[in-house]
Amino acid sequence: MNISHLILNSYIAQALDIIGDRWSLLILREAFYGRSRFEEFIQHTGASRATLSRRLEALIDNNILQKRPQKPGASRFIYCFTERGIALAGPSLLAQQWDSKRPAAQRQRPKPKLRHSSCGHRLKPQAVCRCCGQVLEYDDVRWTVGKDQLEQQLQELRSIHQQRRVRDSGQVKADADDLIYLIGDRWTLLILILSFFGSCRYDDFSKQLNIAPSILAGRLKTMVSGGIMKRRRYQQHPPRYEYQLTNKGKSIFPFIMALRQWALERLPSDSAAPTLLHKPCGQLLEVDVVCGHCQQVPAAAEIELRGY
Repeated sequence: MNISHLILNSYIAQALDIIGDRWSLLILREAFYGRSRFEEFIQHTGASRATLSRRLEALIDNNILQKRPQKPGASRFIYCFTERGIALAGPSLLAQQWDSKRPAAQRQRPKPKLRHSSCGHRLKPQAVCRCCGQVLEYDDVRWTVGKDQLEQQLQELRSIHQQRRVRDSGQVKADADDLIYLIGDRWTLLILILSFFGSCRYDDFSKQLNIAPSILAGRLKTMVSGGIMKRRRYQQHPPRYEYQLTNKGKSIFPFIMALRQWALERLPSDSAAPTLLHKPCGQLLEVDVVCGHCQQVPAAAEIELRGY
């Protein structure tokens, strides 16, 4: 049995159900950039007032954001992070860093400049193993689970996926050059994560995801054209292809691992998470996002935004 689906255990599935749509991710990005008022979110996300109201309400219900008056007794409100929301700083920094590598001509706004006030240097986030401090790489993770656990996790994931509400049926098609669109499009994300742990053929994706052929073909085409995957023919008659991650695709892996760590530490779950080992040190994998200069985990108050 292919073990690739296990990264999507109930923890990460729950995390994606809370923040894993395009609008929620855009709101969180702008909140980390210092936006706090309803009109600011309208201006910088492009969401309609109704959509923004629903997403803000959902983030409040899930204890990611809190709503409070701008001043005591004021009729206007601001939206601020809760402790659980602040803990999303690490994954958010990695997402911002990934997007910042896009060519300037493809970005709709200037590249943000982040500074870590504690050490005084430009903030270049790195996902590292909490035990040994080594920068996390794509090939550094190993699973240690049995077949029974694999089947249980797969059934649980399918159940959660089937129960999710349909979101943003009219939203923009996934853009393989923008991490928010990759993560915000559920099918694209599931294909990406399956590929992290071995799935590479059309039939593998189809069987494990129970996805419509037209949707699967469209998402794979988008990921190939965006440089996330490359297509290689492995059979001549009839022609069949496999889809392999490029270095650009592999570079999303630390973000997924950081999001998984947030879910493990911040979201309740009745099931045990699959065990991951960090191969270089042999210890259970726990991930921190640190400043690349001082190797310390930056507090939210220590992250300064400039030129945005």
